[in-house]
Amino acid sequence: MDEKTKEELLIDIAPYIQDIEFFKELLDKSKDMEDLKKRLKELLEEEREITRITDIKIILSKITIP
Repeated sequence: MDEKTKEELLIDIAPYIQDIEFFKELLDKSKDMEDLKKRLKELLEEEREITRITDIKIILSKITIP
């Protein structure tokens, strides 16, 4: 994922989530938006911590809005 896209996503989503470092790591590991969505959906199924689940749902909702 290019730096401009990462920066735009951080600006748009960071104010709504608690764990910004978690989101930054996801962005760094993701190749593109589809990969990011896939990773988030996988994490959503595995995660047990309510705060992280909430963050994942918020991120997914923000990146899937047309």
